[in-house]
Amino acid sequence: MSTSRRGFLRGLAGAGAGAAATGLAGCAPDISPAPVANANKDDDGRVRLLVSRYPDLAREGGAITLRVPGEQNLLVTHPGGNQYAVVSSTCTHSGCPLAFEQGEIVCPCHLSRFTLQGQVTNPPAKAPLTAFVARFDADKGELLIDFKAGDTDFPAVVDGKLFFPFSLYPQLRTAGSVVQGVPEGYGRLLFVFALEGGTYSAVDGICTHQQCPVSYDEAGRDLLCPCHDSRFTQTGEVTAGPALATGPLQRFTATSDASGVLVAIS
Repeated sequence: MSTSRRGFLRGLAGAGAGAAATGLAGCAPDISPAPVANANKDDDGRVRLLVSRYPDLAREGGAITLRVPGEQNLLVTHPGGNQYAVVSSTCTHSGCPLAFEQGEIVCPCHLSRFTLQGQVTNPPAKAPLTAFVARFDADKGELLIDFKAGDTDFPAVVDGKLFFPFSLYPQLRTAGSVVQGVPEGYGRLLFVFALEGGTYSAVDGICTHQQCPVSYDEAGRDLLCPCHDSRFTQTGEVTAGPALATGPLQRFTATSDASGVLVAIS
């Protein structure tokens, strides 16, 4: 392993990737994580990169690790031509910063591999990376990364609120039901639960341990992180796993009336 690679991993660990050094003695090839660059979001939650200003990204086969205040680090890759892809930049196995080698995303620590869309192709990682919406404007040479993009078939945030009408989501009238999706204007996975007693819960779906998306476990009637088996209740409290040290899921106020459920996103 090169001295520069050691320094890079130490630097990212200081920026919140503390697990990056785990297991480095076991890595075989000398693969270096993508070099770091910094950027800021605009008021609409977007990052605009003039690609020519980032030589490591501008070349075909290049990539950068992008640090954006208030967001998890991103791996921005340039496989070729006008094609770009953006995913979370830390491996879902042990939190190591990722590299981009020969058209494939690779973890230098334990050689997990991922597609450009973040799907696992080689263990030990089990969970996929988070993918982000990115569009390249060839005329401007500008890559736009949208942190607030959402599912087209899910309610969007309007004036800081999400509304789930019972006419479209009748399951929310029944205790024990759940709806989930990524709201436009929020850009992260959200769960809304109908609880006993006619109350509701809305929680962010990103694990507080290493930012992996959680999923609903019907058998346990709770939320499970596939990366390291942290568990959360329907109201977001941690009950098991390494997230016990990092805290509950983010929670939002959810209220209802005769027409539906209203979630306040702040």
